[in-house]
Amino acid sequence: MVDAEPPYEGYDMGEWGRIEVLPADTGSAFDAHLGEPVLATRDEYEQMTGRMALELDFPSGTVRCESYGGELIVRAVLTGAP
Repeated sequence: MVDAEPPYEGYDMGEWGRIEVLPADTGSAFDAHLGEPVLATRDEYEQMTGRMALELDFPSGTVRCESYGGELIVRAVLTGAP
């Protein structure tokens, strides 16, 4: 279930760098799904590039989280529904 919580502290991953956890200035793709249960998940992994993605389905829509160039991208997935 999606819940509004303050971000936790960043952490050091040694040779892979540091993870900084900050609040989203403009909200996030998860805001529309606060209080909703996760109905399904799908993950993807591209062996050649190491690119990973996770899609989370909620009653009111889908959110996709993916890595690209070392950055985390979180976005709402638009459907063909009217």
